[in-house]
Amino acid sequence: MFKALVARGALMLAFLIGSGNAGAAVPDGRSPTRVRIIHDRFVLVPVTVNGTGPYSFLLDTGATSTMLSPTLATRLRLSAAGSAVQETATHAGPVALVRASLAVGRVACRDVEVITTPLDAVQELDRRIAGVLGQDVLRSTNWWLDYQGRVLVADTEGKYAPRDLGERVDVHWHGERPAVDVLLPDRQSLRLVLDSAASSPLLFHEVAGASTPADGWARLTTHFGETRARQVVVGPIRVGTLVVPPFAAAMAGNRAADRAEDGLLPTGLFEGIYFDNRAGAVVFNPRRSALSDQP
Repeated sequence: MFKALVARGALMLAFLIGSGNAGAAVPDGRSPTRVRIIHDRFVLVPVTVNGTGPYSFLLDTGATSTMLSPTLATRLRLSAAGSAVQETATHAGPVALVRASLAVGRVACRDVEVITTPLDAVQELDRRIAGVLGQDVLRSTNWWLDYQGRVLVADTEGKYAPRDLGERVDVHWHGERPAVDVLLPDRQSLRLVLDSAASSPLLFHEVAGASTPADGWARLTTHFGETRARQVVVGPIRVGTLVVPPFAAAMAGNRAADRAEDGLLPTGLFEGIYFDNRAGAVVFNPRRSALSDQP
């Protein structure tokens, strides 16, 4: 039910900038897209940009804005749209914005303001990655991310939502990033952002009862560079009635102390997730038999 996580080498790509004004055009029904999964957890999605491509984008449910490599933005001659501040778990800095139209399968978002920035850390995963797909596109409809079947299904009419997929867990949006509340054994509650671009959990605050392993350090990588992070063991945690076994997590530095949420929870920990963005809920490990049924 749960995948093993590699705590060392945690790649954190949660960005805290506002998304541009996007007009979403979605068709009737469902739109499945075959995806590639690398390193057993990172999802690569084919995305068209201004009608060209498709290009390989890293799916990042913890990013508020989509990003493009400067090489692709220059090649497509995308119009400049100002600048913004990009913030990661360890650093913040200015980035340029460009305007583009994006499509995943038949789901299109037109005239979106996206970040253009070097993607060196992301491209270490796969040199063919040309961008990062964020919530400015993803929140436009409901999605079923099926790791086991290696498919991303756009449920544009919400036809899966009323079906018995499993337990529904409320989502709390923090700066356009979806978070869920989890419980520790001592009943302490944590609010964790669901992040498909995180290889391992990340905590922004100290957690009571967390233990430190003998080799208690992890590598934390963002676009602004690499740093070492203290590693702790947390859990088990409970998400609704689902119990996640104890796991190793990296501790962010002091920059994260004022964050409203408590950390990041990788979606790659699960076999799949249904994001009901219309109702503000998710289903972990949804019943895959529903994928082959006509809703």
